[in-house]
Amino acid sequence: MSGAKGGGSSKMTAAELMALKAERLRTDPPYRAQVEAVEAERRARVDELRIAEQPIVEDLRNAGVEVSSVWDLVNTAHPYPKALPVLLNHLQRGGYPDRVMESLGRALAVRPSASVWETLRRLYLAAEGSGEEEGLAVALAASATVDCLDQLIALLDETSRGSTRIHFLRPIKRVGGNRGLKVLASLRTDPMFGKEVRAILKSRD
Repeated sequence: MSGAKGGGSSKMTAAELMALKAERLRTDPPYRAQVEAVEAERRARVDELRIAEQPIVEDLRNAGVEVSSVWDLVNTAHPYPKALPVLLNHLQRGGYPDRVMESLGRALAVRPSASVWETLRRLYLAAEGSGEEEGLAVALAASATVDCLDQLIALLDETSRGSTRIHFLRPIKRVGGNRGLKVLASLRTDPMFGKEVRAILKSRD
């Protein structure tokens, strides 16, 4: 009597899975049509976003910043001071797809954005898309200084901003000194912040 536990492993390797998928694509026309439709939709979304951000890319190039997408700035470790005014200008203009608005916010998540922190805060509180809100929260967290502490703490009470407020916990510790630690300690059991707070207080960062 053979059992499920006998013999070798029943798990397929990655190569076997790829081969199975390739075989199904070759022999199953409905499946192939479904896969092709999903891929076509993905490419259409990518093209739409690429076209939508072209005015930003063009202005960045005119400022001497050579990129093919705003995400190129998000993913680089090199400073790009010439880009910051361009990014902020387009962020304030708005009207872009949410994913593009998110990229603008994330690209402003650098220490030099401290000079426009209050503007970023206002934009964050007015953000409409979830990506835009997330990107601006990341920018506020990255550029916060000790002068922003009161407003950082106050942002924790902006319940309309949902879970994006979690981004403010680490900068509160970073710039807040003993006061920041006390604020975090008071949130140890908070249903929204508690888990992250406990992790932050254990860390040495």
